[in-house]
Amino acid sequence: MWELTNLKSVEVTDRYFDEALHLDVKNMLLLDPDRLLAGFRETASIIGGIDENSKKILMKGKKRYGGWEDGLIAGHTLGHYIKALSQAQINLGLSISEQGEVKERLDYLIDGLKECQKLTCGTSYEGYIFGASLINQDFIDNPALQFDNVERGKQDIFTQAWVPWYTMHKILSGLNAAFKLAGNKTALEIANSLGLWISRRTKKWNTGTKRTVLGIEYGGMNDCLYELYEINKDLKNNGGEEYEPDFGEYFAAAHSFDEIELFEDVLSGKSNVLNNMHANTMIPKFIGALARYEADRSEKRYLEYAESYWEMVVGKHTYVTGGNSENEHFGEDDVLDAERTNVNNETCNTYNMLKLSRRLFAATGKKKYLDYSEKTLINAIMASQNHESGFTTYFQPMATGYFKVFNTLDGNFWCCTGTGYENFTKLQCGIYYRTEGKLAVALYLASKLELEDYVLIQECDLTKSDVVRINIEPKQGKTVKDDIYLRIPTWLNGKALIRVDNTSVVLRECEGFYIIKSEMISSGANIEVTLPMGTYYSGLVDNESSFAFCYGPFVLSARLGNKKMECRSHGVNVSVAESKCVDNDDINILDEKSVGEFLENLDRHLVKRDGEMEFDLTGTDKNLVFTTHFNQYKESYGIYWHLKA
Repeated sequence: MWELTNLKSVEVTDRYFDEALHLDVKNMLLLDPDRLLAGFRETASIIGGIDENSKKILMKGKKRYGGWEDGLIAGHTLGHYIKALSQAQINLGLSISEQGEVKERLDYLIDGLKECQKLTCGTSYEGYIFGASLINQDFIDNPALQFDNVERGKQDIFTQAWVPWYTMHKILSGLNAAFKLAGNKTALEIANSLGLWISRRTKKWNTGTKRTVLGIEYGGMNDCLYELYEINKDLKNNGGEEYEPDFGEYFAAAHSFDEIELFEDVLSGKSNVLNNMHANTMIPKFIGALARYEADRSEKRYLEYAESYWEMVVGKHTYVTGGNSENEHFGEDDVLDAERTNVNNETCNTYNMLKLSRRLFAATGKKKYLDYSEKTLINAIMASQNHESGFTTYFQPMATGYFKVFNTLDGNFWCCTGTGYENFTKLQCGIYYRTEGKLAVALYLASKLELEDYVLIQECDLTKSDVVRINIEPKQGKTVKDDIYLRIPTWLNGKALIRVDNTSVVLRECEGFYIIKSEMISSGANIEVTLPMGTYYSGLVDNESSFAFCYGPFVLSARLGNKKMECRSHGVNVSVAESKCVDNDDINILDEKSVGEFLENLDRHLVKRDGEMEFDLTGTDKNLVFTTHFNQYKESYGIYWHLKA
């Protein structure tokens, strides 16, 4: 079993990633914490029955934000926000003063939620905190009415219920992170009390009620409750403070959200199991299945559920960037080209698939999960941010000729706004993994890792050079006792060259890694890894002429200018690209006899400019310039093209 290295031990030093972190944190700190707390305070004041003067003091004269924060899903943003702040507080890429500012904001929010929760003591809502709009007198009379409505199968998102368990998952996950990462004990007190409220509710479900509830999006309620169980179990096992709740309650409540029938359908491998299903509803369910296995290693079938789901999504529903879905839904198996539109690849989906993949590698040690993680981090997550404003995407179109649309500072609060906050405060996650006597370098990304016995510094920028330099330095009086596992990328264009202290070495390969034995580096070493890169292509199974181009770990997209970059409204308060800037995505090949010959000689037709990540397409009827897709945020683009000879 591998473990992700502690986020507190890794600093990302890559300039581009560091800028992304700082843009994200800057935007988060521009938000008003009292406006994010306003809905929670309003609900608490009603439950607590406080007078109008006390309510005014509690509300601090602030009103909730608009967009999704002014409706029945309101409050989900605060959960993401708390988790992102918790990650930022321990992020070594921030200065001590920046970390202090983040901590102050986080502590203020946690104290605010504690104040809200205290008002529920002695009431039938004890432990309950929630921030959704109380849209009419029925909701004022019963601030938990959304949960009642879900149990009755009522789900009109404007008048009855807008996925309240989904929102609760965000809140509880944020509280868990505030304790686990940032060490805020008050956050755990709130989480434990809230966990008991959830447990009391789930205990009342009969089989029919449970089926009804699980038919409506509930996020990763199983995941966050298993996590809360493990937090408390670890505290007890380590002799720490024991809390009043019987934390076994959380384990049982988590299992109430395990959707066994769905899990078994996926495990069976049936065709089109996911067709027409809401994609981001599905992914957290299987993260929760994996969480049950993590909490109880005897539950191996739950690991099988998670692995089978991953294979289904990645193998049958995923684009070259690592993203998936069309208009938030899965289609039929292997139907991808036909579903390329302006509303592909919901960013929440890539956030969740990346989370699932990293945890699956930790559980299994299978390199394929790292290969997917690299692709998705670079080409979907890093591609989701406007690298000037720091704002993030909801969708990333796969249809050629569209552009990315980003949120605003305080006017949207989409689900992907919340996961966006999280994405860029944990960029150090997934670079390194460790198990007894082994350290895996999973990502080739400039960073510094500090462990008990030694420090590892990785210097590289694959957009500029194919050379990765890794310096390992033991601490005073220590020796390096770990074998170093270097991931062998799937995109290698030839054999990797490895030098240790200026001497070429031939390393043993094992399950997708080059292994440097600890004896070679026990007193420290300078390791140089050359990872030759080249251009290659990726197709889509439902159209034999549709292709995307890549270079090393990077998906390439064509620059298509800034004409026709108008937006329109889509769904509930979401903005999307309105029209394409091209009539078609056909490329006619002029100097090869067939598409096969063109692709076989792709390096002659997609030519990299010296010293740049710009590629000129030659030998066709279109004079296109391709660049790294993660850096496309100013203009329209094209990833997939139909090749014709």
